[in-house]
Amino acid sequence: MVAIAPDTLSPLAQQVDWDAVREEVTQLLQTLIQFETVNPPGNETLVADYLRGLLEAEGFAVETHAQTENRDNLVTSISGSGEGGRPMLLMSHSDVVSVEADKWTYPPFGGEIHDGKIYGRGAIDMKHTMSSQLMIIRLIKRMGLQLNRDLKLAVFADEEAGSRAGAQFMWENHRDLIDAEVAICEGGGPAMDLLGTRFYTCRTGEKGGAAVRIVARAAPGHASVPRDDTAMLRMGRALEKISTTVLPTHMTASVERMLRTMQAHLGDDAAEIIDMILQDPTWENLQRLPLAEKDLLRLRAMTRTSAVPTIIHGGHRRNVIPGEIVCDVDVRILAGQEPAQVRQQIADLLGPDVIVEQAGPGRSGIEADPESDLFDVFSEVMGRVDPGSVVMPTISTGGSDAKAVPGIKVYGFVPAVLSAEERDGAHNHNECISIDNLLFQTQAMFEIVLRYCDAQPSA
Repeated sequence: MVAIAPDTLSPLAQQVDWDAVREEVTQLLQTLIQFETVNPPGNETLVADYLRGLLEAEGFAVETHAQTENRDNLVTSISGSGEGGRPMLLMSHSDVVSVEADKWTYPPFGGEIHDGKIYGRGAIDMKHTMSSQLMIIRLIKRMGLQLNRDLKLAVFADEEAGSRAGAQFMWENHRDLIDAEVAICEGGGPAMDLLGTRFYTCRTGEKGGAAVRIVARAAPGHASVPRDDTAMLRMGRALEKISTTVLPTHMTASVERMLRTMQAHLGDDAAEIIDMILQDPTWENLQRLPLAEKDLLRLRAMTRTSAVPTIIHGGHRRNVIPGEIVCDVDVRILAGQEPAQVRQQIADLLGPDVIVEQAGPGRSGIEADPESDLFDVFSEVMGRVDPGSVVMPTISTGGSDAKAVPGIKVYGFVPAVLSAEERDGAHNHNECISIDNLLFQTQAMFEIVLRYCDAQPSA
């Protein structure tokens, strides 16, 4: 964990009582965890009602809108002069995934503190971000700061199940409330220390999906008379091929800049490897980088389509050879790729013994330009509060609400130096975040918002 030295903060940030903020943002996250907003069913109105009370008590105008009962989305804002451009949006989601409570050391909805960490579902995905963003907008209002653009805050429902009742609903029905030039969301920020340099990751894009189903058919029969060609055998061959084939590279602007950023700050050996990767980005060359296995696998997923079989259906009796076996495949694609194109690529790979069907609408990946004013602010602020650190873009291999707001440049950036327990906590047992990291991210994001919105003391 790295603490921010007071003299690295801007003059406005130095006016804040950060000891009081530490206590307040901690209590806020504890309370938010205690609302059981597991999706499904969600019940995100529990959070929306609580936040409405907090915000209205401090003079904020709050709106809530829901596609379905008990699934409120909440929006508020601080008006700026508009001289700096279109609004900035801070966005988070209030729903969480389910838990296996018996496998947790501490109650998953207790928000308890142990060894300096807050435990509970949502602690890292992503009620910690919501807590920091709420703290930031309240600090700005309490301090009476003047901004050069509107600052909006949105807390969405339904992110964990596709965003349809949350960000997508708001974009399609209440766009004026959330429309912005840029947004800060989840998916990036955790630091990675590599060969003596600390890199903070900024998610500038995320993969989409191609929605694929593999169908294998052959003649059925009695299991007492084995056959040389069965649907099960055809599916087995298809699964082996799709699971062992590394699909071709697709290098996005974000990943290329990520590699260039690493190259500029690492030693000669690593720089040579990155040159080799940029010329020939095979998996064999990627494996030459001095990264942990988990980071290498994540980098591989960032640079190509992934296709992972996840659910298989077929057969109805032990003594019957089934005539059809179906397998759902989780296919993730990058910006610049089309779902139909990737489905055909998979069909060509697997050959005529199986059928590759469309299992849903699918969508392309998304990418915000890493060459942007906001990205530059991330770099400037982090270089100041954590001297020697570097911000680099990355691609999220999972999804977020960013996909549901296509008119906004969404950046995932919640900076922190996470322990392995914190980093691996999302959707896992014993999800947690340290109070030190919660304060660190709140301070850093506060500085980023002040800098991007050119905050000034009131006249």
